Amino acid sequence: MVEQRKIQSADWIMFTGLSAIWGFSFFFIKKGLLVFEPMQVAAFRMSIAFLALIPLIIWNIKRLKIPNHKWKYIPLLALFGNIIPAILFSTAETKIDSGLAGIINATTPLFALSMGYLFFKVPLTQTKIIGVVVGFVGAVIVVLSKQINIIGINYYIFMPLVATLFYGINANIFKKNFQTENPVTIALLQFSFAAPFALAYLQYSGAFHTIIYEPAHAWMSIKYLLILGAFGTGYSLVFFNILIQRTSALFGTMTTYLIPLVSIAIGLIDNERIMPVHFFGLFIILTGVYIGSRSR
Repeated sequence: MVEQRKIQSADWIMFTGLSAIWGFSFFFIKKGLLVFEPMQVAAFRMSIAFLALIPLIIWNIKRLKIPNHKWKYIPLLALFGNIIPAILFSTAETKIDSGLAGIINATTPLFALSMGYLFFKVPLTQTKIIGVVVGFVGAVIVVLSKQINIIGINYYIFMPLVATLFYGINANIFKKNFQTENPVTIALLQFSFAAPFALAYLQYSGAFHTIIYEPAHAWMSIKYLLILGAFGTGYSLVFFNILIQRTSALFGTMTTYLIPLVSIAIGLIDNERIMPVHFFGLFIILTGVYIGSRSR
């Protein structure tokens, strides 16, 4: 068993940096949608992340090895942890505010707990069950707060929930199958799998045509997508894996606590409307996450 080391200043710097960049990510997605379609925003995110990591890929070329029987899980990590959530969040933010998307993202640990119990034989104690139920109630409060009107239900609000469900599955796949693998290697392989499909879609959908023939228009979004892809997707996943390796999975996932606070603040600055009930729902969600994480 690996001895638990004391959390150091470098760990807190990574923790704070990850919370900030992931909190900003919802705002960057929103800006990307000013010019590009949701699928294009997701594809740019994967492609830019891969390109930004090329120096690390070259530097670690001899370390990009995992046991043959584990290669089958790399596509699953790429799909559940990167591609599908990127598409769902981008699509959702065409109809909901970025701050609200950030709040819903805080349900990720709850899905990690429940999916771990249902499909990965992870023990679920009574305290964890209480945490999942409380967090689910908070999510319901947020989802129903202003999404039901005389027209009907805004079904886009459920897309971030489905995305966090996939995040929860992805976390359990990683924990069960890659406990002893280099976390940097796994991140590099994930984006190496996703990038070719993303680049092909950008070409097929005409995104590159927009950049080449309408550069001034495209730059309205590209400047945000460059930050989102490189820092909010590529480097952040690498540092997240390193943070878990240096500390623990629990400490790493606690970044989820701060992400909604950042996304709400940025949303308010960008003149989004965040209602008091959203803060109440966020409080309930974080209470559920805290209860679940306290159980051993």
